Amino acid sequence: MYPQATASQLLVVGRRQRFDATERAVIAVGAALLGLTGRAGADNAALGSAVTALLLDQPAGDVLAGLLEKGQYRVVVGVPRGRRRNGGVSAFDWLSSRLGNPLVRLTDDGGFTAVVATAPSAEVLEEMRSQGWLAVVSSARPADRLGETAAEVDALTQRARALDRPVRADESAGFGLAAAVAPEAAAGFAERALAPLRAIDRARSGDKLADTLHCWLAHHGSWDRTAAALGVHRNSVRHRIGQVERALEADLSDPQVRMELWFALRWSR
Repeated sequence: MYPQATASQLLVVGRRQRFDATERAVIAVGAALLGLTGRAGADNAALGSAVTALLLDQPAGDVLAGLLEKGQYRVVVGVPRGRRRNGGVSAFDWLSSRLGNPLVRLTDDGGFTAVVATAPSAEVLEEMRSQGWLAVVSSARPADRLGETAAEVDALTQRARALDRPVRADESAGFGLAAAVAPEAAAGFAERALAPLRAIDRARSGDKLADTLHCWLAHHGSWDRTAAALGVHRNSVRHRIGQVERALEADLSDPQVRMELWFALRWSR
């Protein structure tokens, strides 16, 4: 059932099998369009959620060209600090007004994902932090390539949590070392370096070793902070990092190894 439906307008779609993410996105877009044709005013919250889902979860192609003007866009992701939970429409209205457009999707864990043409200012990011969100901002890409920001946003989010402050892609480059490596070479290096971990992660269910390594590196090798971030016992973190060392045949006490793995995780597609 379309969640933003009113008593006078209701779309119900059912089948025996569970809908996957792509199918739910298609239904959301269809419901939003039906809502626009069936009422005088536009349901901005519904349309924003549907379009953002389309941008991030589905192949874009020619559809995106009709949805957004040509240009560069960024993905803004906010993760909750502490036990924050979104306030429904009020949270959507607050975020869309600060970001300057309705392309905002609230998430079940109290966070949000948005698409913007202009990166939010440092003041807006700090205001979000005061409201209970740690926000990260991706690098700029054309609309039909926004899905490529997933790995980058994940890395930025890990960094934001470790620093407990907002993080932007343009500041995370540091001295520019990452930008000096060609994207194809970076992706190839990441694939080779992480291949043993990816193979193990594909064969197992539950928590992934690559995710644990990423979190552990982001927290500078702190067992306690990594355990808190992952919601597990510190001994579980030690066990997983031991598995990582054996799989990669690497000594994670070596700062050179940590640095190379950090870049591999950042460049991984």
